[in-house]
Amino acid sequence: MNRGEVKRRQAEEITNIITLITVLTVGRITGNQGITYVALAIEVCALVWTAVCGSLSDTLGRLLRGRRNRGQYGNIVRLRRNAMLLQVILGLAGSLLLLISADRIADGLFGIRYGALIIRVLSPVIFLRTVSSVLVGYFQGDGSELPRAVSGILRQIFILGFGLMFAGMRKAYGEKVSDLLMQENFTYMHIGSGIAAAICLAEILIIIFLAVIFRGSQRAEKRTRREERHFSESFFDSVRYLYVSRWPLIVTGVLKILPFAAGMIFFVKVAEDETAAAVEYGLYVGKYLTVCGLAICLISFTSLPVIAKVFTSLRSGENRFAKKVFQSGVHICLVHGIFCSIFLAVMGGPIAGLLCPEKEGILQKMFTGGSAVVVLTALACYFGRFLQIMGKKYLVLGAVGTADVIFLLFTMIMLRAGKAGILALVYGAMAGMAVLCVVLGLLAYRQLRTQADWLGILIVPLGAGGVAGLVFMLLKKTLAPHLGGPVLLPTGFAAGAIVYWVLLLVLRNFKEHELEAISGGRLIEKIGQVFRVF
Repeated sequence: MNRGEVKRRQAEEITNIITLITVLTVGRITGNQGITYVALAIEVCALVWTAVCGSLSDTLGRLLRGRRNRGQYGNIVRLRRNAMLLQVILGLAGSLLLLISADRIADGLFGIRYGALIIRVLSPVIFLRTVSSVLVGYFQGDGSELPRAVSGILRQIFILGFGLMFAGMRKAYGEKVSDLLMQENFTYMHIGSGIAAAICLAEILIIIFLAVIFRGSQRAEKRTRREERHFSESFFDSVRYLYVSRWPLIVTGVLKILPFAAGMIFFVKVAEDETAAAVEYGLYVGKYLTVCGLAICLISFTSLPVIAKVFTSLRSGENRFAKKVFQSGVHICLVHGIFCSIFLAVMGGPIAGLLCPEKEGILQKMFTGGSAVVVLTALACYFGRFLQIMGKKYLVLGAVGTADVIFLLFTMIMLRAGKAGILALVYGAMAGMAVLCVVLGLLAYRQLRTQADWLGILIVPLGAGGVAGLVFMLLKKTLAPHLGGPVLLPTGFAAGAIVYWVLLLVLRNFKEHELEAISGGRLIEKIGQVFRVF
């Protein structure tokens, strides 16, 4: 993983953060029910899109780079055309499938009839994302990661802007329909259709953006095309190259999305009232998972440069240093993850009151009982990304499949026997991520043939986190009656962070070689020098 790929992956984390902010922002217009209806459509489309062109741009880019390095410019042109033709056919088939079967999927499979319209409106995005993925693969084949990074950020900015505009426009129409039919759910359905239309429009603009760049880049290739006109690859060769090495990544991508869809199906089937189930699932996806996702994305952003340094050391033959850097990445993920998890657990009440006052109780239970998903997911992402880059895609596939089985079994038991309601999905996610984190961690450490220093990277941060948790509880008890959530939360976060990091520095939890590898290491070193730690 080179520096350009690190920047691109960090841009993708920024894209994810913008996406989650969009969910929180648009959720104020759609309400919890509207979030559920939109989530249904997005989950269905994500499953189909992943099956059609999951990891397409990375695979196509790698194949094109290989041919470029061998000087096979004619085969580059042929592979580009064949890939576009194949994916256009598959994308159109996927969009048509969703358009035709929207009612059966929404009402028959998920039990949420008001999501059918949104699925229909969103169905063209399968075809559109397929085209944009092929275009991005073209640029990655030329060794350029910038178009993918820029297009990802622009896409979410467009969705945020157009989503707010179209949701407001459709809300007025939906209210009229709801008043006429005396059914409030039509309002949320039409608001969701506006967001779906915004997603499709944003994708069209991204395709135009990528097409303009691609058109300009082709002028520089005319000379090389004239030099080499030999075509040796057929259409079926292109299909084989695109799918033989890619199918484990496609299956892994589907398995990553499957728990969201399966969780919704199980929860709605068990619930007695469809509307009440939609409200609670909207809390789960639009509030709980979104806030936890923001913390996970920030932690992943800081860990990406560490992984790059691990592979740089491995390529240089510095295996011992690579092991130390890898441990540093695990350490920093745990340090950030433990702090965020404890903050969400203790401050779950004020956060819930700020996000959804009318459902504060159930949302607080989600944060309090499920905050550990932050540290577990952050570590699983770190281990999984390391194994993927190492080429151990089958190991990652098996680990994700095992975690899915644990999630499904745990959720079904909690829903039917425990009758935990929406909290069953929270506890199921915790169980699944715990298994995934442990399995991927064992596999990653086995690949490097090293062992973890659990006292330094886990026990000490847990102790410091416990002290920070006491600070959070003290501030919440003393300041909550006088200060609102917008003031209490940043105040408590800052005070707890100061205590937490000072304790880590005083206890000499960071080694000097770690500070060279992790993001912000120089700042930590300077602060440590103030306390005469380093």
